[in-house]
Amino acid sequence: MNLNSLFKKQKELDEYIYEKNNVTAKEVFERKIVALLVELGELANELQFFKYWKENINIDGQRAIEEYIDVIHFAIGLAVDLGIHEHKYSEMRPRDLNKLFIGIANLATVLSISKEKEHAKLLIDNVITLGYQLGLNEEIVLSEYNKKNEINYERQNSNY
Repeated sequence: MNLNSLFKKQKELDEYIYEKNNVTAKEVFERKIVALLVELGELANELQFFKYWKENINIDGQRAIEEYIDVIHFAIGLAVDLGIHEHKYSEMRPRDLNKLFIGIANLATVLSISKEKEHAKLLIDNVITLGYQLGLNEEIVLSEYNKKNEINYERQNSNY
């Protein structure tokens, strides 16, 4: 999945938000990590794969895609804040969703401390792998990202 076109868009959105809210990328880096973790949790809750106690699992596929796109926004935003402007996906083998979600959460936590580009790249690789495992492809992700990006600008312009 090639998401390189999203890096510039995310940078522009984040810079717009920073300016509008009088903050810097450095000031909100940890908040972005928390936001990523919250969105990851919302996605897990929507997918319900971890709910071993539940017999009837109903998944709203569109809602799951929206939560996944929120994860993409924050993962790419973190990478951009570290000076990454493109990414070549390193294909990963499919993993159990529980392990993949834990891995993404762990990488986000490590990134909050290390602020290393390699950790950000690994985070994006894992997030892309998650998208593939959810049955998403590049076309869907780019289209849904663009829709959410427009919503994010509308929210900022209406003092969300």
